[in-house]
Amino acid sequence: MNSRVLPLLNVVGCLALTGLVVAQWRREHVLDKTAAGLRQELSASRAQTAEEAKRRTSLERDIEVLKESMEATQRSAESAVRDLAAREQVISRLEAELAVAREQVTAWEEALKQRDERIATLDAELAKTRARLDEAIARIKEAGAR
Repeated sequence: MNSRVLPLLNVVGCLALTGLVVAQWRREHVLDKTAAGLRQELSASRAQTAEEAKRRTSLERDIEVLKESMEATQRSAESAVRDLAAREQVISRLEAELAVAREQVTAWEEALKQRDERIATLDAELAKTRARLDEAIARIKEAGAR
């Protein structure tokens, strides 16, 4: 080989090595950008996961509160049904007692009416008897005056 070929080969080798280094540098640069983007996505995903975990915990707590509220409402409704049934029994009993009382009042009114009629009859008889007594007294006075 000649002495001119070696420097040329050396220059070609250097250029090839430089091209190879530049190509690897560019690939590393692209990979670094990709890795940085993936790290940002990973960070955002972790933050979103944390937010979703907080939300899930909050929703679970809300569900428990809702369950307790529903149970309390159901107990209250059952109690109200029992109270209503007891009140309906009281109402039925009171209505029956009212019907009996009305019948009693009607009987009393009828008895009072009969009593008033009897008093009126006795009053009329008493008036007649008094009139007869007055006549008898007047006759006795006339007979005594003669």
